[in-house]
Amino acid sequence: MNSVPVFDIAAPQLYRCQVHRYFSGLSRLYVSAFKPYQTTPAFFLLFSDVAYFEGPMGWESADFRLAPHDECVALLLETGIIGEAVRQFPEAYAAVTETANLYKVHTPRTCVQLIAGSAALLPEIPASL
Repeated sequence: MNSVPVFDIAAPQLYRCQVHRYFSGLSRLYVSAFKPYQTTPAFFLLFSDVAYFEGPMGWESADFRLAPHDECVALLLETGIIGEAVRQFPEAYAAVTETANLYKVHTPRTCVQLIAGSAALLPEIPASL
């Protein structure tokens, strides 16, 4: 199965991303995206209801893809976010598995992946963030 692009970004592989801030109480992850050779972010990516993040603090490419749902559930199981009981009682975990999405970006050096409820592209964020 092919993954689906998350954001409508022209040439997303040209951007470099940097974790900007994570709010644990809100489970929100803000990522700054920079054009080549720029020091001011071109835009920000907001991931809400974040349950899992794997990757460096900075990476090349903003080409996030939505992975197949089965892959998301497999990672939820592998990381212990949900238990094996999901296989016998899927409705008991529906609140988690039906709202969780696995977002991935493959870079020349690594694969960044995170599980979150939603993602949005923001042209700017408050300076206080």
